Amino acid sequence: MAQCNKVIIAEPEADLASGLSLWLRENGHHPIAVNNFTNLLINLQREKVHVLVMDVRLCQGRGYEAISIIKGLCPKLPIIITAAENNPEQEALIRQRGIFYYHVTSFGLEELMMAISNAMVRSAHL
Repeated sequence: MAQCNKVIIAEPEADLASGLSLWLRENGHHPIAVNNFTNLLINLQREKVHVLVMDVRLCQGRGYEAISIIKGLCPKLPIIITAAENNPEQEALIRQRGIFYYHVTSFGLEELMMAISNAMVRSAHL
């Protein structure tokens, strides 16, 4: 079995977290769900986190600003940003911050799960 990686799922509503948490547990990982930026920062300081999945809405649509703060705490943490809609300007701003992956949730969970798996592999080599 794979190493138990900790994955924070940060989103204002529990929709994505519930589905991802089940998949993560079934694959031997430890999901941590948070619904606000303060709890996200607390968990990043307390836990050795391997991957962060964060909804852009967590910071009132300004996830790109939060990424700089997160990178200051955990410079090598793979960050996956999720967004409900495809917004090219927002995506460009976020990608400039050096994230691991940008996922539009309407594209489905399979692509996101693959990105999380790839991020875990990357995290294991850091």
